[in-house]
Amino acid sequence: MTERRFFMLQVKRGGEFSASYTMTEVATHAGVHPELLERFVRLGLIEFRETTGNGEWLFGPDVIPAIRRILRLRNDLGVNYAGVGVILELLSRVEALESRVRELEHARSCESSITIE
Repeated sequence: MTERRFFMLQVKRGGEFSASYTMTEVATHAGVHPELLERFVRLGLIEFRETTGNGEWLFGPDVIPAIRRILRLRNDLGVNYAGVGVILELLSRVEALESRVRELEHARSCESSITIE
């Protein structure tokens, strides 16, 4: 039987209801050491959203799934960090292209539903 751990995150709200998490909170939730997060930032694999007055990095909620994706590529597939960066960039481009295709398909379906009497 596996042990389940649950972690609480302290949500810091900035303008327009955007949640931000400290490095410690992200590291705890993602199950990694904060130094590994610093390395991911230096390598350009993740980005922090902003810094606090005392220089602490704040991350958006999308960083935790990104960290899990990085760890999966690195640990499960044995991809080095340079390869992880390339894969993440390509996945981002594929996602953008798929979104654009959906937009064009929607626009096309809207045009074809217009009838002229």
